[in-house]
Amino acid sequence: MFRKDEGQGSFDAFDTVNDLVDLGYEVGDADDHDELVPDIEEPADGSWVPPTAVERLLYRDKDDPDVSGYLSILATVGVYHLVAITDAHPEPRKRRPIIAEPSEGLRAMSVYTLDVLPRPHPKVVYEFTNLRGLVNLLTDVDVLLVNPGTPCQNILQLGDKMIRLMLQLHDEYWEPGYFSGRVLTRQSNATEPGPLLHGLACGAQLCATNGYAWNTTEHHGNGYSGELSLLERWWDVKVRDEWLEIQRRLLDRDVGTSAWDEVLHTRNRLADHFGRPIDGDQWRHGDESVIRQHVAQSGAPADPGANPELDQAIAHRGELIMKILNYEELFRVDGLLPDGGYVRSTAAWDLGRASAMARWGRSTRFCTQAEMFDALRELSQEAQRHYASWEEFGVGYILGRCIQFGGDISREWYTEAYEIHKILLSYEQSPWLTVPFR
Repeated sequence: MFRKDEGQGSFDAFDTVNDLVDLGYEVGDADDHDELVPDIEEPADGSWVPPTAVERLLYRDKDDPDVSGYLSILATVGVYHLVAITDAHPEPRKRRPIIAEPSEGLRAMSVYTLDVLPRPHPKVVYEFTNLRGLVNLLTDVDVLLVNPGTPCQNILQLGDKMIRLMLQLHDEYWEPGYFSGRVLTRQSNATEPGPLLHGLACGAQLCATNGYAWNTTEHHGNGYSGELSLLERWWDVKVRDEWLEIQRRLLDRDVGTSAWDEVLHTRNRLADHFGRPIDGDQWRHGDESVIRQHVAQSGAPADPGANPELDQAIAHRGELIMKILNYEELFRVDGLLPDGGYVRSTAAWDLGRASAMARWGRSTRFCTQAEMFDALRELSQEAQRHYASWEEFGVGYILGRCIQFGGDISREWYTEAYEIHKILLSYEQSPWLTVPFR
């Protein structure tokens, strides 16, 4: 279905993927998708609540004759512009943005900030660009409309002076990943409390890692092309069927955590049986005993030395047990676990990523809104089945992340997750303080 692009970009050129576009229409047409552009009215009493600080600052500066302040915000966060899905492309120069002609001889282009965008549409998409990339799209444009149809809209007359200012502010303010590591919560245009919001809260760690608001199902993330690139680069997902497979495996905790949880389950059973913590030797011996008994019941050789493959598997499980014990010691030193505390499940690692995958499925048009909602509800229930609190969920997620990425606790895989975990437990607008776990 995809044909490789010989030009720039790590995935397929959009002008050659009509089959994919047709499939996207078929999937998306199952949804109600009337919204193409934002339509947010300002209350007559002026009590509009902007979704995030970005829109609040734009609202503050929209009437200032000196547009430098307004543009500096756009230079920091970047903008999204509307493109027919057939004209999308990872390189801004290769896109064909939708240009309006409100009057003869006047050409206008609309751009938007992320958190005012409507839900994803099957035939038109929003592409992301910074101000320098935007300038490349404005060659034949006379007027730039920023957030039209919202209370923080602005009309910018283009010309050489304005273009120079945009490039200057881009160079001064643009920093990729500016919001990474921050917990962003929409104050409006957000998902209402309930199972969907709880399912989104399960993905808060990844949202904070990537720098996007956690409390919305209307996800556009890196822009259409950027989201496709992300799924291909990190998940090898290029088409709907691959998305369906990985989403199902994450919901079943079968990407990594089910194998790890088998080992943890042995310790859980021993600790529950004896009513006290189990040391490493007891855990390893208990795990080995369970495995050898299971194999013996099947009729296969189970004694040490009689079955090399079994011996190797047991050795690998012993290595995993030692890694987990080392992580847990670090967690106790850093206050993630109490003295004598331990992790009972790493299910949060797959479930947290399942929450993000549900949103990525919508941003790439690989799933319907209903499929996204079903996934969020299911993972919410699974999280509540495996954990008793957000704190416990978060530590399970961190342990899974550490195991997944090779076991080097000195690297950012741990330190980044640890810092975000602490923020989620302290920031007053964090989902872990505002959304009840049960």
